[in-house]
Amino acid sequence: MRGLLERYVATFDASRHVLNDPLQFPHRYADPADAEAVAFIAASMTFGRVAAFAPVLEGIFDRLGAHPAEALKAGGLAASTTRYRWLEARDIDALLAAVGSALRSHGSLQTLFAEGDRGEPTTWPALGRFLGCLKAEAAAHHDDPEARMRALGFLFPSTSGQAACKRQHLFLRWMARPTTEGADLALWPDLDPSRLVMPCDVHTARIGHALGLAIRPDSTRKTADELTVSLRAIDPRDPVRFDFAISHLGISDGCRGKRHEPVCSGCDLRTACVWWKRG
Repeated sequence: MRGLLERYVATFDASRHVLNDPLQFPHRYADPADAEAVAFIAASMTFGRVAAFAPVLEGIFDRLGAHPAEALKAGGLAASTTRYRWLEARDIDALLAAVGSALRSHGSLQTLFAEGDRGEPTTWPALGRFLGCLKAEAAAHHDDPEARMRALGFLFPSTSGQAACKRQHLFLRWMARPTTEGADLALWPDLDPSRLVMPCDVHTARIGHALGLAIRPDSTRKTADELTVSLRAIDPRDPVRFDFAISHLGISDGCRGKRHEPVCSGCDLRTACVWWKRG
């Protein structure tokens, strides 16, 4: 498996897939402050199909203008009518207000994260403290946080339960990992990539299970940890560098979660895949 995955990632053309990934949004900004703020908002809204959430993010970033970090810090953004699935406009506005408040009080999201980071082996505990601070700010800027607590809990999830917190670990991957594949942003050099947790969603859980990297195919915290342990055994210094390539097997390359000759026959991972072996 080690050699197979290494070869697959080495030949994977990340640049071809960035435009079909939420990473397309922070990549548009040259200023690291703008890229960081945009990355957190984009990651927070990354659920469902790319074709569904991308227009919503386009609208949000059009609203923030050419310098989103400054716009967020300034606050007072006009109320929008932007909605996405079960998120109401006021939930999204609270997300933006929380980021703006963090930028005003800490200067950057990196500083806020670092203040709660005690150097644990993985980023789970520090991520929990980071999200707790942002959730409190979002609630303080929401017109009815009690009624919308489920939405706020979705945008700023607890790391103490069974949730994989995929979108939030995705943000940390973008921030910490080097830019070697042309995908991630390397904006937080003090966060060691070896501590990152695999962003686990339906694609990575299902494909990771098929490749024998996880016991089960469900997108839970337990599966995220199993994937991370398996990939850390392959690359202890940078276990989640495989995430972009694996996830895009499902996002962009049409993996069906079963043997499907038109797709599987061109997949370089098929010899390790249980679906291919079952015939």
